[in-house]
Amino acid sequence: MIDGPGEDDDGGSVLSEKSEFEPEEFDPSSLGPDVPTPSSGDYQSDAAGLFVRLVVVFNVALLALTIGPMLAYFEGQVDLGLRIFLAGVILFGYGTYRYVKFERERKARGDGSDGEADDASGSDSDPSDRNG
Repeated sequence: MIDGPGEDDDGGSVLSEKSEFEPEEFDPSSLGPDVPTPSSGDYQSDAAGLFVRLVVVFNVALLALTIGPMLAYFEGQVDLGLRIFLAGVILFGYGTYRYVKFERERKARGDGSDGEADDASGSDSDPSDRNG
């Protein structure tokens, strides 16, 4: 039976006993595998730079696409709201254009891995089954 608080009969409870397999002191490095360190060849600098720029562009575009109509409807500033909304549309179009352009350049260079090479390996499995 598990001892509750204040029910000490031998000076210690069942929960305070240590197993013979339990170490004397806790070692946090024994909790799991080591964290891998990225090497310099794991990513392309142009792709990483474009990713950061496009994240900023799409965030600003999303902000403008939402703030513009709210200014026009709630505040009655239709002219300013329309300008901000159109700026968001232009930024969204620019971000989409840059993304599509990068994807086409990557596929032209042969850097893309879209799974077509895996299907040509000669396996007889269903091509719609991507889990192996």
